[in-house]
This record gives sequence, structure tokens and C-alpha cells, in this order.
Amino acid sequence: MFQLLGAASASGYIITALFVLVAIGRLARNVLHKLTARLPKRSALKHYTTAIVSLVFFCLLVVRMCFIAIVIIDSAIRGDHVEVSGDPERQF
Repeated sequence: MFQLLGAASASGYIITALFVLVAIGRLARNVLHKLTARLPKRSALKHYTTAIVSLVFFCLLVVRMCFIAIVIIDSAIRGDHVEVSGDPERQF
């Protein structure tokens, strides 16, 4: 029981940390967009900065969603009704 409570609180802390990281990423993205707005339209620095910031932000979102999906799937698998067999009708 204590291990289950510890795992639930640890996953809660990780999910909260991931939401905080995404919020910090959004703040950094907004600041960099304001800084790159001063650069000329066809500047390579502006292009690469925008691309890198967008890629990092997308990766943060993907990591957060994957972790949430893992927690949901893990909690569903730990239920009492999961059987692994060759018959599809007997599973779940």
C-alpha cells in the first residue's frame, strides 16, 4: 500500500514538474519571439532561433503527453481484469 502511495505521489510530482517546464518553455518562447521580432525578416538567425525554440517546445509537450499516457496505461494494467492469452475475447 505504501509503495502504491509513493508511486502515485512521485508521478504527481513528475507531472507537475512537466507542466512547470512547459510553462517556462512558453515564457521563453514568448521572450525569444519578442527578441527576434527586431531582426530583419530574412535573417538566418531569426529563422534558426524560431525553429529551435519551436522544436524544443514541441519536445516538451511530447514528453509531457507520453508520461501522462504511461501513467494512465500503467494504472489501467494494474487492474484485476487484465489477462494475457491468445483468445481476444478473454482479454480485458
